[in-house]
Amino acid sequence: MMKKTLFLFALLFSLVANVFGQHTPYEYGQVLVQLSGNTTCNTVEKEVGEDLGLLPNFKFHSIVSDYMRIALFTFDEGAISMNDLLRYLNTKSSITVAQANHKIEDRLVPNDPFYGLQWHHNQSEDHDIDSDLAWDITTGGTTATGDEIVVCVLETGGSKWDQADLISNHWVNENEIPDNNIDDDNNGYTDDYDGWSFSGNSDNIGTGNHGTQVSSMIGAKGDNNAGITGVNWNVKLMQVQLGDINEAGAIEAYTYPLVMRKLYNQTNGAQGALIVATNSSWGINNGQASNSPLWCAMYDSLGTYGVISCASTTNLNSNVDVVGDLPTQCPSEYLISVTSTDNSDIRANSGYGIVSVDLGAPGEDVYLAGNSSYSSVSGTSFASPCVAGAVVLLYSAPCTSLMAIAQSSPLTAAQMIRDYIFEGVDAVSNLATEVATGGRLNVKNSIDLLLNACSAGDCISPFALESTQQTNSLNYTLNWGATASMTLFNIQYRIEGGDWIDINSITTNSFLLENVLACSTYEFRVMAICNGNEGEWSAIYTWFTDGCCEHPGILELTTFGETTLSLEWTYVINSGGYVLSYYSDNDPVVVINNIPENQNNLILDALTPCTTYYIQVMSICDDSTLTAPNYYEFNTNGCGSCADLEYCESFGDSQLEYIQSVVLGDIDNVSGDNGGYIWFEDQITSLNAGATYTISCTPGYDGNFYNERFRVWIDYNGNGTFENDTEVIMQTGSTMSMISSEFTVPPTVATGIVRMRVTMKYAGTQGSNFPAEPCGDLGDGETEDYCIALYSSNSISETSSNKISIYPNPTSDAINISFIQIENPQLWKIQLYGANGSVVLSQNLNNKQVVDLTALPTGIYHLELKSNTGNIFTQRIIKL
Repeated sequence: MMKKTLFLFALLFSLVANVFGQHTPYEYGQVLVQLSGNTTCNTVEKEVGEDLGLLPNFKFHSIVSDYMRIALFTFDEGAISMNDLLRYLNTKSSITVAQANHKIEDRLVPNDPFYGLQWHHNQSEDHDIDSDLAWDITTGGTTATGDEIVVCVLETGGSKWDQADLISNHWVNENEIPDNNIDDDNNGYTDDYDGWSFSGNSDNIGTGNHGTQVSSMIGAKGDNNAGITGVNWNVKLMQVQLGDINEAGAIEAYTYPLVMRKLYNQTNGAQGALIVATNSSWGINNGQASNSPLWCAMYDSLGTYGVISCASTTNLNSNVDVVGDLPTQCPSEYLISVTSTDNSDIRANSGYGIVSVDLGAPGEDVYLAGNSSYSSVSGTSFASPCVAGAVVLLYSAPCTSLMAIAQSSPLTAAQMIRDYIFEGVDAVSNLATEVATGGRLNVKNSIDLLLNACSAGDCISPFALESTQQTNSLNYTLNWGATASMTLFNIQYRIEGGDWIDINSITTNSFLLENVLACSTYEFRVMAICNGNEGEWSAIYTWFTDGCCEHPGILELTTFGETTLSLEWTYVINSGGYVLSYYSDNDPVVVINNIPENQNNLILDALTPCTTYYIQVMSICDDSTLTAPNYYEFNTNGCGSCADLEYCESFGDSQLEYIQSVVLGDIDNVSGDNGGYIWFEDQITSLNAGATYTISCTPGYDGNFYNERFRVWIDYNGNGTFENDTEVIMQTGSTMSMISSEFTVPPTVATGIVRMRVTMKYAGTQGSNFPAEPCGDLGDGETEDYCIALYSSNSISETSSNKISIYPNPTSDAINISFIQIENPQLWKIQLYGANGSVVLSQNLNNKQVVDLTALPTGIYHLELKSNTGNIFTQRIIKL
């Protein structure tokens, strides 16, 4: 695997809002939008126009790609900025992704002096791609099974496909009758006989010289006594011309080969085209994949249907891993990113990046066909089609098994071709730290790798072998890819290095292998039988079985009430049983031995409320050297609703703006950026029912200042939710600086530790964004949670010193509690709360009591006295 992992659409979606500070040129007043669900363009137009007051300045323009539900909208940037509109659009549930419509430019550079005629095919110093050696095997054109191979050339200005060296390799859509104004093949494009031009919505392709040169690198006709030869002597060149020179145009253009290859697959070749590669010799210097998720996603979509896309990187001498480049930074396994090399294997004024750029290919002073003449040209524009030509040439190799795989699993075939291209490079010291493969294209090496892996005859080797473990067992399902001609299968399996065990005449392409040895390395391979004839064995697949004696992981911890815990751990197949131990800071270790091996759960009870416990589960193994596992931490209930209840999630993107500070009573917290959400468990203050308080909130920024809107809730009823009508204590308009608000605690609240939620949300243009809701994604902004100790109206406040005396305060070891002018009830109970709302001390009192605090760390505590007649007294205690 080289530079990329498969495209993670949700990840990128989380990044698309970070468009601020980008300097990539885009089309003024245009955005690309991918619709979600059954949303229509008219619905989005109406919603956005009404929400932002942009009617009629926000308008649907056109569908860019039906397949990917991407549409182009226009708007007036005089009414709203691009950044502000994208902020808003990416919060809409009706929209999956929104982005600017960035401009694209050809990878053009001035011609350098003439250096030689097509040195990239054959050069004495061997800095070439060994085309001449590959042509001894194949010169392109069709697959081993006679299928016409097609490569799609996507160009901004088209290409002169009727040029003398190109016309015989020009692709036409044989399922379309030209110029009859009917979409004969129902592919969505009317009269697309000679390809498709999105510029004119017809097959009237432009005659761009750049496109002619690119096409000739891939497939100028060979052995025709005229001009030059491409990497392929014979191949069909599908011409697609972009309409708009921007991302919308790119996505729109890629949709045509996607539709045609999908149609080919679905009709078994009756319609569409066997497009195995595309080439784009254009892009965006310094473009970031995170800002262009829709464009990048297209490469995975093409790959799914069996299309490898080749793209040229920038003609600037820059590290695209750092500065960016589109499309070559797109993280798709089905995109091959190419830089340019010269006839000394030196990277020639072109981009590099050991993550983003896959390999080098000749592109400097390469001799190619233009519209009216032949000349040497230079640039990554010509290195990329050199690789595209190699991809296409590999598909023409005499290997029937490749096409059998391509027919049954186009994606697998594309992956195989990509790997042969990567593994076949000539290692070049200059490229070792500059491209992912460390080398330059060698098409002969790649064809040799393909042929070495090729199955002879019509009965090919099964492919895509894998093993899947059955739940909680040592049974494994063995699977492999097959074709329709395969009627039976023989398999062999063994422990690595042992004798093969045969299982013959299996009628399906899977087999359940039962009761394998635990903790062992196994191998298996498969042979297909087609119409009674045996094929060749597949490559060997190796896997490691489960069942090594190891300690389990904790699957789930569930608390019931304040003293009971349900615990479940992962099942360890080869364990001889389990030992469980747990303790708290105030309780000794409890050990439960000899838990049976078939049991993976336990209930613990008689625990202490509002206490942190540490728990460990160990397997009983013969291996005495097995290291003890880590302890898992959990908290019992009883700390109050702030800690006990699961409040809904609230989060935002705090890269540009965040909550700088919150001040309320004992809470004076300067927090800064905390990644969009944080719960400050160690910040707590007490509030009395009926009393009035002031809360102050300050925004913080990373760069520019923005309008922000604060909203604060206190869960007065302790039910784990925030009610907008009764529990909002602060709701502000737009602000760029500290803002304060007074609020009065309702007189009917009950005593308890509850949650306070502080949200700060980007207010939008002129405060157009609505206030935050207590749950969900804020967009740009941040959420902070705190604990609040509420005391009811019958509490005796700490100002009532004539009734209860607590001294000394502050204290270093103990406090004295005396009842002075209060009629003593039969019982008083003291509870002391720590900063996170947990109960750290609880005991009954006599008329006068000394309470020992020496075991507690220094800090601020909240003392609560409750009588059996309903009196409550509260006071803050400082432990030195």
